[in-house]
Amino acid sequence: MEASETLASDGGIASALARALGCGSQRVSEAACNAVMDLSASSVARERLSGSPVLPRLLNLFYQVKSTFKVVRSRITKSQTRISEPNKYLCLIIDTMVLMVNSCKVDKLHNLQKELVSKAVPLLYEIWNQVRLLKSSADCDWKDQLQSRSNEISGAIFRLSMDLAYPAHPEPDEVRKSIFGQRESDFEDFVLTYWEKSPHLCKKRRNNLKEDAAFAALHNSFDLTTPDAIIESFIQGLVSCPAIVSDELNINSFLLDVHDCLGAAAKYRQDVRVVRTQGQTSRGSGKEEHFFDDGTVFLDAAAFIEDCKDAFKSGFSIALRGMEFRSEKVAAIASALADLFGQPSVGANLYFSPPRSQGLSRHYDDHCVLVLQLVGHKKWKIWPSTKSVLPRLYEPFDSLDGLVDDSGGRIEVLREGDIMYVPRGYIHEAHTAVAEEEYEVNASSNYSLHLTLAIEVESPFEWEGFAHIALHCWLDEQSRSVNSKVEGQALLFALLLHVAIRLLSDNDPILRKACMVAAKLPSPSNSCATTQPDSLRSIQRSTFAEILNNIDKNCSFQDALRSIEVAVNDRNDEAFQWMSWLRHLPQHGDGINFCDVLGTLGEDVKTFSSDRERASAGFTEFKSRFCRSVVFEDACQGFETLLQKYRTSRSQYMRGMLALHGRRGC
Repeated sequence: MEASETLASDGGIASALARALGCGSQRVSEAACNAVMDLSASSVARERLSGSPVLPRLLNLFYQVKSTFKVVRSRITKSQTRISEPNKYLCLIIDTMVLMVNSCKVDKLHNLQKELVSKAVPLLYEIWNQVRLLKSSADCDWKDQLQSRSNEISGAIFRLSMDLAYPAHPEPDEVRKSIFGQRESDFEDFVLTYWEKSPHLCKKRRNNLKEDAAFAALHNSFDLTTPDAIIESFIQGLVSCPAIVSDELNINSFLLDVHDCLGAAAKYRQDVRVVRTQGQTSRGSGKEEHFFDDGTVFLDAAAFIEDCKDAFKSGFSIALRGMEFRSEKVAAIASALADLFGQPSVGANLYFSPPRSQGLSRHYDDHCVLVLQLVGHKKWKIWPSTKSVLPRLYEPFDSLDGLVDDSGGRIEVLREGDIMYVPRGYIHEAHTAVAEEEYEVNASSNYSLHLTLAIEVESPFEWEGFAHIALHCWLDEQSRSVNSKVEGQALLFALLLHVAIRLLSDNDPILRKACMVAAKLPSPSNSCATTQPDSLRSIQRSTFAEILNNIDKNCSFQDALRSIEVAVNDRNDEAFQWMSWLRHLPQHGDGINFCDVLGTLGEDVKTFSSDRERASAGFTEFKSRFCRSVVFEDACQGFETLLQKYRTSRSQYMRGMLALHGRRGC
C-alpha cells in the first residue's frame, strides 16, 4: 500500500501512464489501465492519480474505443453479440475510468475539458442504462465483464456532469415575460401587489399559446396524444432523487452520503405519489388514498408504468416530484425563477389527474407556488391563511378541521395556458370535476396536467435570516478593531442576540417573509437583468429599518438567556441547529463556532447568569449599537455571498440528476 502511494505520487510515473493510455496501442493501453488499477490499492493513491493527467486521457480513450466499438457492434448480427475481446478491453477502460472519477475531488473535476466530458457522459450513460435495465438479460454484454457496480457508474456520471452547461430553453427573460407579463414592470408589480399576500390568476389568450416561450417549452416536453402516452413520457427512465440536506453546501459530503444509492429506482413518496381523495367535506375531512405502500421501490419500470395507467383509470392522480431534476426545460424555467426571486432554487412538481377526481386533499403549503396549466382544466378553491405569520419550511402542519368551510373561499378554473399564484399558508384544493357547461369540446379537457413551481423560502433567505447575516457581518467587521477580551464578550452578546431574533420571529410576520434583496429585475433601459429598481430597493431599506427598530425594542435579554440556559443544562444542541447555516458565511479570526454552539458558550453563560443586571445592560448597549451602526449594503453583500454558495451546490445537484435521467449537457 505504501509503495502504491509513493508511486502514485510520482509526477513522472503518472505522466508516463497518461502517455501510455493515449499511445494508440491496445496492448499498451491495457497494460496502463491494469497499472492504474494496481496502483489504486489505497484511497490516497487513487486520489493522487485521479488528480493527474491520467483521468483526462482515460476519458479520451473511453470515448474513442466506445465510439469505435459501437460502430463495429452495429454491423454484426444479434447471434454474434456474445462477449468479445474488444468488449473486455472496453470494460477494463470503463472500470479504470469510473474508479478514477469517483476518487477525484470535485474541485479537480472542474479542470477537465468540458467538450471531452460532454462527449463521454452520454456514452457512459448508455452503458449504465444497459447494466441497469438489462441486468437480467442474456443480451447485456456488460453485466459479467464489468467490475464496476451500477451505483458506481451512476456516481461517475453524476460527478462528471456537475459542471456541464445545459441549454437554457427558454431564456430567463422569456420566462419572466411568459409568467408575469411582457412589460418590464410587470414582475415588480406582482411582487408589490400579490407576493406573499394574496392569490393571483393570470388568464392567457388561447390563440397565442404557441408563442408563449415557457408554455410551449413545457407543452412540447411530453407526448400529449393520450393519457397512457402522457404517463409513459414522464415516468419512463425515472430514477430516485435523494434529498440533499438544506444547509449542506459541500457536494463532496453529499456524494459521500449517497454513494450507494445514486441512480437507484424511484421510491414511493420520495419521488412519486399516486393518490386520490374521496369524501371531502366542509370540515376538510377528505381522506387521501394511496395506490402504493409507503417506501415502495419500483425496480420493474415497465410494471410501474402499467400500474400507474391502471391507477389513473381508477381515479388516482399521479404526482411526480423534482421535475427540475428530470427535464432540461423545467430546469431552465425553475432556474430563471430562482434568479428572479433571489432564491437558491425553485422546485417543480407535475400533477396528472383523471376526469372528475381530486388528487391531494385540502391542504396548505409551506412554500409559495405558481401553477401552470398545461392540458385540460382544473377547478381550484382557495381560502385565506388563518395565521398572521407565514408557515416555515419543514414546520409541522396544523390540522384544518373546522378552519374553513365551503361557504367561503375563492373559486378559480384554470384552463390550458393559465397561471395561478398561491401564497404559502393559503388553504386550497383542486379537482377536475367542473360544471358540464364548462367542458371544452376536445377530449383532453376531461383530464388535467399541470406543473407547480415551488418557491421555497429557506431560513437564511427570510428577513429573519437577513437580520442574522447583518449581525454576523457587522460583528465580523467590528472584531477587526477591538481587543480579544472585548471580542470574547461581544461573541456571547452576539449569540444571545441571534437567539433573541429567532424568538422574536416566532410571532413577527415581517421576519417570516422572503427577503428579496438579491432579486434580479430588468433594467428600465434594456431587457437585461441587472439590479433592482429604486422603488423596490427603497421598500426593502424601509423594511430593514423597521426590523432593526423592532429588534432594538423587543429582543429580550432574559428570554434569550433563559432559552440558552435550558439548552446548556440539558446539553441539547438541537436547540441551536437552526443557526448552523451561518457557518457558511465568511469569518475573520475566532468567531462563533456555529457547528458547536454549546462549546462556544462554555462557562460564559454561568457568568452572565450570576450577574444578570450587568449582563443585561451590556447586552442592551451591544444590541443598540448594532441597530444604529449596521450597514444595509454590507448585509446585502453577505446575503448574496451566501446565496451564491447555495446556488452552486444546488446547480451541481441539478446537473448531476439531469444526467442520470439521460439529459445531456452541451
